[in-house]
Amino acid sequence: MAKKIRIVIVDDHAVLRAGIRVLLELQADFEVVGEAASGQEAIQRVRETAPDVVIMDIGMPGLDGMTATRQIKAEFPQTHILFLTQHENKEYVLPGLKMGASGYVLKRSEGDELITAIRTINSGGIFIDPAIAGVVIEGLRNPEEVNDDPWHTLSDREREVCLLLAQGMTYQQIAETLFISSKTVDYHRANIFRKLGVSSRTELTRYAAQRGLIP
Repeated sequence: MAKKIRIVIVDDHAVLRAGIRVLLELQADFEVVGEAASGQEAIQRVRETAPDVVIMDIGMPGLDGMTATRQIKAEFPQTHILFLTQHENKEYVLPGLKMGASGYVLKRSEGDELITAIRTINSGGIFIDPAIAGVVIEGLRNPEEVNDDPWHTLSDREREVCLLLAQGMTYQQIAETLFISSKTVDYHRANIFRKLGVSSRTELTRYAAQRGLIP
């Protein structure tokens, strides 16, 4: 009997997780070994179950999917990450792939596409939703445009801090979430404000919302 693909589903909506589980468990070669409602829970589930594939949402309270992906790939490089998200703008697609994800599927896609994506990345391939292929190609064709974008001047850690600040987290909450000190959070905040040209958290939140980085 062929080895099943072990999968963890990560999304903060329980109904959506349940729907995905039902879809996947209809496949003879899939086995759902865990679920998580946040990035922090996702890391713990991966440690507990050692899955082959993690289906990861991006926008979640607390530790977001991209930050969780970076930590999972650092600790478990053999684990494949598939983003399943509503976000299709370059601010998410390109950094998400840079974080180490092997696939990117939009939530409005058909179930067959998700199934194909899982099998593709588990076998070592890359899967990009056709609907956002243009974003990826444009980023490759015009890297100078990406580099000129203030968002892309932020480091991975600065992006993580930026999103948590925009969600309204305190310095202490961010420090505990990212396992850094409050002083380090403030250091990153200063760099973020300078690079993005904002002078207050209100402006930062407005910037993040306008770019679709937060609801």
